[in-house]
Amino acid sequence: MEVSINYNQALEESLRKELLWLIEEFKILFKSKVEIDPKNDKKLANEILDFFLENTLVYDNIILYNLFTKTMENIEKMYPDLF
Repeated sequence: MEVSINYNQALEESLRKELLWLIEEFKILFKSKVEIDPKNDKKLANEILDFFLENTLVYDNIILYNLFTKTMENIEKMYPDLF
């Protein structure tokens, strides 16, 4: 029995799912807020991003790194008061 898998494609699909989760998490937590609490909300946003960064592997794959970077930039544009 032989198993064939494109490892880079599997990593990219996994990262895309994780990034979608991250975007949804920020929407749930911060989009409906009328006013951002500077201390608590910034701390929470940074804790989420720190956790995500520590637990997401992009290895040396430039495609994954670019996808990750683009998503982070979009989150920062959507929620400039948090960063």
